Parts: sequence; C-alpha cells; structure tokens
Amino acid sequence: MRFHASLARPAPRTSPQSHHTLPRISCATLLSTLVAIAALATFPGEARATVAMLQPARVAAANEPLQITLLYSADDARALTITVPPTIRVTVNGAEQSPQPLDLQREPGVPETLHLRPGQFRKVRFSAPWPRSARGEVRIDPVGFDASPALIAINRGPQQDAVAQAEQAESQAGTPAQAAETAAAVDGPTGDAMSPPGDSLSTTGRGVLSHVSYYEPMYFAVGHNGDTNARLQLSFKYRILMPDDLRSKAFLDNLYFAYTQTSIWDLSADSRPFRDTTYSPQLFYYVPDTGWHSPFFTRMGFAAGIAHESNGKAGTDSRSINMPFIRPTWEFGDLTGNHLTVSPKIYYYLGTSNNPDIADYRGYVDLLVKYGSPDGWQLATTLRKGTKHWYGSIDSQFTYPLARLLGSKWGGYIWVGYFNGYGEDLLDYNNRQHWMARIGYSIAR
Repeated sequence: MRFHASLARPAPRTSPQSHHTLPRISCATLLSTLVAIAALATFPGEARATVAMLQPARVAAANEPLQITLLYSADDARALTITVPPTIRVTVNGAEQSPQPLDLQREPGVPETLHLRPGQFRKVRFSAPWPRSARGEVRIDPVGFDASPALIAINRGPQQDAVAQAEQAESQAGTPAQAAETAAAVDGPTGDAMSPPGDSLSTTGRGVLSHVSYYEPMYFAVGHNGDTNARLQLSFKYRILMPDDLRSKAFLDNLYFAYTQTSIWDLSADSRPFRDTTYSPQLFYYVPDTGWHSPFFTRMGFAAGIAHESNGKAGTDSRSINMPFIRPTWEFGDLTGNHLTVSPKIYYYLGTSNNPDIADYRGYVDLLVKYGSPDGWQLATTLRKGTKHWYGSIDSQFTYPLARLLGSKWGGYIWVGYFNGYGEDLLDYNNRQHWMARIGYSIAR
C-alpha cells in the first residue's frame, strides 16, 4: 500500500529578461518538458511512503483489545509528510458467524501528520475491543489497505491475564531466544493452542471455521498391478463445543464428530465402477496434549470414542462393524523438525454384518508409526496383525510438500502409497490383496 505525498517547490525567480521579452520555446522543447514532468510523477524518484501491517499476536486474551500495527516508511531520498487516518477498518471472521466490520482507533499521542526523513519509518498502533461473539480462531481481513489476512486464537478462559502478559513480553523481546521463551509461556510446551505442530490426528492447517479441521489424510491416487485402480479418501472432524479456555481438558470441551470416506475405484472395468466404499462416522473425545511429560517422549495425546464402518451395501455384500476405541499418541523429538510419532488405535467389535470373523484378518490394533517434519517429507505406516496365521496388512504413505518442488504458490503434497495384505476395503476384508503402489495428490496428511 503506497501513499503519494506532494513536495512543495519554491516559485522560480523572475529574471530581468522577463521584464522585456519572453524566450521562444519550440514545440520539441515543450514536449520534452512535459515528458520529463510526467516521468517525475510516474517513475522512482518521487517521494512516496510504504505502509505495511505487522503480524499481530498469534494468541490473544479476550479481555485485551485487538491491536493492529501499521509501519509507515519513507522509501526515497526525500523527506516526506504523510497523514495518518484516525481509524482503520478490518473484518473479523470466525466460526459460523458472518464477517463483522470493526473500526480500530489510532493510539493516543500520535499526531495526525508524520514527518519522515529519507529512510525513516514509524510504527502506529490501532486498537479496538473484540466483538462479543468472537471466539476460537478468527481471521482478520484488512479493509481499504493492502495487507495479508491474519489468524488469531482468542482465549476467553481463566488464563486470559497470563496470555496477555506473555504476549506483551514476547512483542517486547529483544532477542529470538527471549521471544521463544515467552512464546512457550503463551502456547505451553507443545506449540500453538489451536493447532499444535505434529498433531497426529489432524494436520497443522486449519480453515477459517474454527470448529472444522482435517482428521485422517485426504488424497487421490492411482496405481496399476494387473488392474488399474484409484484410491481416494475424504476426512474431517468437527469440534462440537468451542470452549472459552482453548487449553481445557474437559470432556464436553473436547468432544468431536468425525467423518471419513474411503473408496476403491476400478478404472480397468467397464463403466469404471467403484469397487467398494467405506463410510465411517465417529464420535470421540480428543486432546492433542494431555499435559503428561516424561524424559522419554515430548508430548502425549489421547483419543477415545466409538466408530462405525460400513460399505453401504445390502445382501451378501453388506459389511459393517461398530468399534469402541482408545488411541494414545506419543511423539518423540523436536516437534518443529524431524520427529517420530507412535499411535496405536486399540478397538473391540460390538457388532458386525456378514463379517463376524473380521478380527482373524484385521486384529484389534492399528499401529500407526510416522516419521518426518511438519514442513518436509513424512512417511506414515499403519500395521495390522490378524488373530490367525500371518493375516494382516501394511499400508504406507509417503508425502512431500508441493511448495518445495514447484514453488510457494502450490498447496498440498505429492502422495505415494503402498498397500499389501488384507482389508484395504471392507468388501474384501478376507481376500488377500495383491500389493499395490499408487501415486497422487494429498490435501492433508
């Protein structure tokens, strides 16, 4: 965003010659003069100011105002005079609420006019109380000035004062080490309060609607081994109640509904039908960080609930299971870099349809082992062992950010998968699947 400031120039002195005769000016001279004036107004060399919005605090206390800081700077070799508006406007978007306009007032004591020397800059803060309806993670969109949106998590719980003090200390930190130390006081030992890095049941990415987030990986991939088929999966989870305290461990504050749909698409058969689709709604309690600490692991998460899986078919092709489950998750190492995640999902079968012996092929545990970093490559493998013979399966997924391969404007990941064993789909839970390798695109991992 740029404001153009005009510089006043003294009027030219009248020469003695002007009392007698005016000099002759040719058309070519007049034209070149006009071009030069236009160039001064168009190309670098004119006096101008750049205005940028600094990134606000990641976590904010609801009893403290929203604060936006604009940075005014003189980019040229001339002094500059600019006018600072008394208010700026943003829109606040969060949860299921419609966007709300919010006017922020200029901080007291800042003059309406700023005089900047060449290369000088000045920070100006604007603030306003949070809307009463704003909670959870909200998006701040500037209105009328060019700046990127910002995401802020609002804490309305009893720790508001501690959050506000820690954020103020972080903003005033003089070194990166001091900033990191105060950030830990705001976020706790595990990172951001809304979306901790390395969350093994979700991704670090979150949508504008603070209740909705990714759950299992979401991808589409194609492979060939005798037949050509595709595998695709959609998955999300919904936080039923958004708590006032974002770090609450209470049952209702961390109750989620999730839905996952996985399909095997036969691309070799006539009409290219879907071979089988598994529909899986779930209701569960989940916290990414239980707060339990040990020298042996960096963080421990926990989930427990009930899941239903069905292929939606009738007759002899009908398959369904109901499974209460628990899922502890341990993470080892630096959560912002390469680290190991071990997450066993332990379950029991309450009811089945035409597949009472599914435990023989699937067992009672899905063991997920992951290694990688949030912004780099990651290898995730799920192992199953049936209760009979050596029945079971291995399902490996390798992902790598497309932004690192093709440029920062790309989102998602390149996805490479390998499956071998029983139970890639419910219909064929007791038939051995030839190994299958696929490659495709993943939205979330």
